[in-house]
Amino acid sequence: MSGKYAAAKPEYATAQIAVWWDMKDCRIPEGYDARQVRPSIEAAFKKLGYSGPVSITAYANQRQTPDHLQRRLSSTGIAVAHTKSASTCSSIFSDMLEWRARNPPPATMMLISNQVEDVFSWDLARLQQQTMYNLFLACSCKPRYMSILDTSAEWLWESLLDDNKDDRCSETGELGAMFNCKPCSLDCQSLESFRKHLSTEKHAVEEARNSCTELDPVTRKWAKNYAAKPEHATAKIAVWWDMDDCPIPEGYDARQV
Repeated sequence: MSGKYAAAKPEYATAQIAVWWDMKDCRIPEGYDARQVRPSIEAAFKKLGYSGPVSITAYANQRQTPDHLQRRLSSTGIAVAHTKSASTCSSIFSDMLEWRARNPPPATMMLISNQVEDVFSWDLARLQQQTMYNLFLACSCKPRYMSILDTSAEWLWESLLDDNKDDRCSETGELGAMFNCKPCSLDCQSLESFRKHLSTEKHAVEEARNSCTELDPVTRKWAKNYAAKPEHATAKIAVWWDMDDCPIPEGYDARQV
């Protein structure tokens, strides 16, 4: 991760910011106060000039997350979502689509995950060709290769937490569905009711039945056989052809290419 930071453009400075966080890929460091996660993220935004409302959802197999971590995350307004590990990306993607439907650009999306390049980049790349969403990324380790995405800020996860740490812990009295079971589509108002639900037989049945691992990208058909837009109709076109990957077929006249 390059440590790329760009100051907020005026149209994004006060717009909505949504954060989707894979807790398995980007864990809360040992000894780190979970109540610091939200203020650390928001402090990083403010350093770049962003002051819009921030929503954060933390995804994991929450049966494996200690109660005190869930309670402290929830106390700061972070929504705690339960999903099987294999379904985390699918759940994040589904929630991202719903959020995009309710929040047209200008708005900012942030993914905290190590799966961006392997799982999400194809959708986000197409999305950026058609819309003006702003994008932040964070991951726990440096990517193997350069991202194809146009990002305004990128962080390494632990650096994001450490560099923006405030000794004060933020708690909010906001009411809302702070705990959510994705396989059952169930919201719980308290950790106790959430924990109780996750231990039920009904939940086990629904989780086995509804744990989807496939992503159905709405952008899959975008930019396929679309008529040229006026501004592109007579513009220059450049083609770069890898002949090793796409060789001329046997017997094909190369002059026809």
